Amino acid sequence: MRSYNFQAKKFGMEYGFYLLLLAVVIAFTLISNSFLTVSNWAQIAIASTFLLAAAAGLTLVLINGEIDLSIGSIAYVAATVVYLTADLPVGLSILLALATGLVIGLFNGWLVAYLGMNSLLTTLGLMIAYRGVALVFTEGTVKQAGEGLASLGQLKLLGVIPLIFLVALGLVFIFQGLLRRTKLGTFWIAIGNNEDSARKIGVPVRRAKLAAYAFCGISAAASGTLLAAYLGEITTFTGRGMEFQAVAAVVIGGASLFGGRGNVFPGTVAGVLLLIVINNGLGTRGVSPFVYPFVIGALIFLAIYLDSIKNRRRHL
Repeated sequence: MRSYNFQAKKFGMEYGFYLLLLAVVIAFTLISNSFLTVSNWAQIAIASTFLLAAAAGLTLVLINGEIDLSIGSIAYVAATVVYLTADLPVGLSILLALATGLVIGLFNGWLVAYLGMNSLLTTLGLMIAYRGVALVFTEGTVKQAGEGLASLGQLKLLGVIPLIFLVALGLVFIFQGLLRRTKLGTFWIAIGNNEDSARKIGVPVRRAKLAAYAFCGISAAASGTLLAAYLGEITTFTGRGMEFQAVAAVVIGGASLFGGRGNVFPGTVAGVLLLIVINNGLGTRGVSPFVYPFVIGALIFLAIYLDSIKNRRRHL
């Protein structure tokens, strides 16, 4: 009986949030006629796109035992680059936005990995600084993204599936492939489990962390670019609060804030979907929008609590 209870608890901690996502979908399907419709799930896909793109890269950083709170501001900076390069060919404009994210990610990684700065405090300060830079160029007003990019943002596969969502999914599978099928992914997991031990066995810790931050910068820039493409404009709300939602999605999806554990697919994808589905489902029922932060806060608390339990057991 004790063995059965232990296995049940272990299963609950490992797969509980997946079961919760399934339960939430079933519950909203039963109480709302408009929830399980093609049009509503197309809206869920669009709403998931920007958070999914940003959270995919952040997962890699968290697995290293680090964090990047500047991703929302990087998204805003990338969207600003899209505005500043609106007269250039669309492809070049997108490449410049992604390159900006790459450079910022490398800078963040250099500060953390090579100068040994605290990732939480460093990226918290940079979050404010990067947004300030973007505000200087946008003058704190709404700016147009360019007709070419805006047209791409409205494309749909088979007239239903948004192209921007497919791009975000592409990032998910690329990063999951990096994590599970390359030496770099093995390095990240080793660093997250025990950085000192990883260094002793020859893992290039600083370079591996730098790479994680670089990919995180690219994914954040992709998120901002996709949002600019969908809206056709850049607003001061671009990326605002994204960093905290992304951390929540990644942790809910099973990644550890202590590092060494997590995956982009299905973990982070499920975490993002849970947040978006709850928001969407509450909206279809006409529930006050003020309820959503309370529900998400409770989920984050539960995820962190379970993460701390897993971490204690791992070090016993």
